[in-house]
Amino acid sequence: MRVRKLDTEKLDIATKEGFDLVYSRYSTKIFGFFMLHLQDRILAEDLLQDVFADLWSKRHQTKILGPMENYLITVCRYKLVDYIRSQKKELLVDLELRPEKSSEETPEESLIFSEFKSRMLKSFKQMPTRTKEIFLLSRKQGLTNRQIAENMNLSEKTVEYHIGKTLKHLKTYLSSFF
Repeated sequence: MRVRKLDTEKLDIATKEGFDLVYSRYSTKIFGFFMLHLQDRILAEDLLQDVFADLWSKRHQTKILGPMENYLITVCRYKLVDYIRSQKKELLVDLELRPEKSSEETPEESLIFSEFKSRMLKSFKQMPTRTKEIFLLSRKQGLTNRQIAENMNLSEKTVEYHIGKTLKHLKTYLSSFF
């Protein structure tokens, strides 16, 4: 029996076989790209899955004219830029939520608050993108689990899982502060 080597450069990603082959051939390279720039394994895995989920969902509309690797690198660059932009927005929103400095607040209290906030933001940045997104919808926009589930096409149990995961992560990370 002869095994035929498939050329992924001309392979149709609209087929399951073609998509699986592209994933197996390029997922490690894409993961490495995200690790190089973000140095966060969980985040790199999330973005890798986002790239391939987008590719699969748009497989019928996407026409790749050049080499597959070049196309995927371009998609990854855009995904990375989008992620960095979203992080900047989250940081600005978090900074805006701090109440005005009270005249009764001592310099020591201000320093403690700043340190706590810094640790919380650092901990929050370590979490997967989807988990952060769900938590922000719950806590900052005040949406119910049902509303979040409907907006993101998820089950309520999945939303509960992500919120619980965030709270557990923050509690573990910040426990050393108290």
